[in-house]
Amino acid sequence: MAKKRSDGRYAKQVVLGYRNGKPVRKTIYGKTLKELDKKYRDFMNDKESGRLIKNDKIKFKELLELWFTNTKVGELKPQSLGNLKSQIKGVNYYIGDKLAKDIQRSDIEQIRAELIEEDHIDKYNKALGIIRAVFNYAIECGFVLNNPTLGMKRISIKRNTRALTDEERLLFEKTDLNEFERCFTSLLLYSGLRRSEALALFDSDIHFDEGYINVNKTLVLSKASTSPEIIQDMPKSDSGIRKIPISHYLYPILFNYCQNRTGLLFLSEEGNPLGSSTFRKRWQSMLQKLEAVNGKPIAEDITPHIFRHTYTSDLVKAGMDIKTAQYLLGHADAKTTLNVYTHFGYNDIKINKLDDYYKTLAVKMQSRQKENPESA
Repeated sequence: MAKKRSDGRYAKQVVLGYRNGKPVRKTIYGKTLKELDKKYRDFMNDKESGRLIKNDKIKFKELLELWFTNTKVGELKPQSLGNLKSQIKGVNYYIGDKLAKDIQRSDIEQIRAELIEEDHIDKYNKALGIIRAVFNYAIECGFVLNNPTLGMKRISIKRNTRALTDEERLLFEKTDLNEFERCFTSLLLYSGLRRSEALALFDSDIHFDEGYINVNKTLVLSKASTSPEIIQDMPKSDSGIRKIPISHYLYPILFNYCQNRTGLLFLSEEGNPLGSSTFRKRWQSMLQKLEAVNGKPIAEDITPHIFRHTYTSDLVKAGMDIKTAQYLLGHADAKTTLNVYTHFGYNDIKINKLDDYYKTLAVKMQSRQKENPESA
């Protein structure tokens, strides 16, 4: 019911919802009953369509900051927080300055179109996930009534994950690599460590007598190389804390590299941890050596992670069970290990093992036929 105020205006209250059992109200004003009625109808239309926000002047970047502070800080580890901050910058570039109430599905579809054109599918998927999460948070807090991302789907990406070929392995062996290049690539190949885990190893983590590597730290590549926070005393997940056996092939390479080295094993020329830029330069320098020996360009997907996938492939071919592989790889979820185990092709098929099985089966069948000739 409309009421006339002492200042001559008309007012009408609407219940938006309830907080702690008490109604949350919005007061609508109009100089005349006709104006009040129009404002009330416009307000209810906004409410019904989900465009209603308690603070209709709040920008999306402000909602995003609330979501980040109240749901992510304290929950994510430093490296994950750093990655998320970088993704947030990308989202804010597109819609950060827009009023939250004005954001429509068409705005997000425009982001989708631009990133597809730039071949940044993964970037779009992450942006969609963030925008969806922020609006869901806003709904829970009572800021909005619906989510403009409803019905929008991530774009499926077929990742061409593979292991090193035999020819590529041989190329690494015959190329004249320096101490760092030889040790680092061998470490990745024969331990399956993530790059950030390998770069965080100290001499005290290598136990030659017992024959294992203690993995319990990670290097945050987004941090400055001089930052005291670049080495975190925590892996990517709790399951990342593990012991990796030092294989027969890795032992002499790692042992020779560790001689007369104390503290962090992989350092820059200035004696600092290897930050993202310095590591990238060293990796590119090594790839140039490989191409010189190869006599032609090498595959573009030879990155540190391909060694981890190669280690996983070796575990499969060696007949390693899933649970053991999950532990060695530091996967929090066995599904992740199973997904990696499915990335095999014809060259991975052990046809000899199948032939051996058929031979064994044939012998058994012949034996049974001799025992029961009437069944033939």
